[in-house]
Amino acid sequence: MLKRLSKNWSLKLLALVLALSMWVFVVGQEQAEIALIVPVELTNIPKGTVVDGNVVSEVKVRVSGPRSLVRRVMDEHLSKTVDLSGMKTGEHVFQVVPRELKLPAGVVAKHISPASFTVILAPRDTRQVSVHPKIKGKPAPGYELEEVTFKPDKVTIFGNKEDVQNLDWIWTVPIDVTNMKQNKVFNANLRLPPGLALGVDPASVEATIKIRAVQIKTSPESDQTLDSPQS
Repeated sequence: MLKRLSKNWSLKLLALVLALSMWVFVVGQEQAEIALIVPVELTNIPKGTVVDGNVVSEVKVRVSGPRSLVRRVMDEHLSKTVDLSGMKTGEHVFQVVPRELKLPAGVVAKHISPASFTVILAPRDTRQVSVHPKIKGKPAPGYELEEVTFKPDKVTIFGNKEDVQNLDWIWTVPIDVTNMKQNKVFNANLRLPPGLALGVDPASVEATIKIRAVQIKTSPESDQTLDSPQS
């Protein structure tokens, strides 16, 4: 027994000294307390379902501990990940517990707000809607906007049934035609209405902007030259 204890005694003594030094260093440090914003991330949403309604996007966590460790927590960018795989439609309540935040030893979570939140999974509904252009500005003088076409001209929106059925079309982001003199083809992103839990596929369409010169009509008098005989 004594032989086992005395074996490599110098290394064991060194490890003990290092551990005690670290303990003294941590305990002797000035304590700090800060509030952290921890983002909430939803992963693995089950196929055929959507997240219905607003979900907490972040939680506030007040932590305290030795200043050096608290500073380390600030640099690690903590997050709360919610794995929804295998869950059915309906309400699901999730707790935010300190151990999930993986705080370093010596740092404690003193307050978490909110300490729990609800995620509602609803059946996914889909619908095809037409794309409408949002035009910004005017073409160059002497030119006008002839038409805007899209490829595809219809896209699929998806989400909960109520929101999907209330949307008949979708706008593009503003398309700037200021001082344009010729046709242009480019990708236009689509913009979903705020406040609705919807997605769109595809998220952008090919837009063709057609510009034409304005035909200026002249009166018969303006076509006569200065030396033309007057009738």
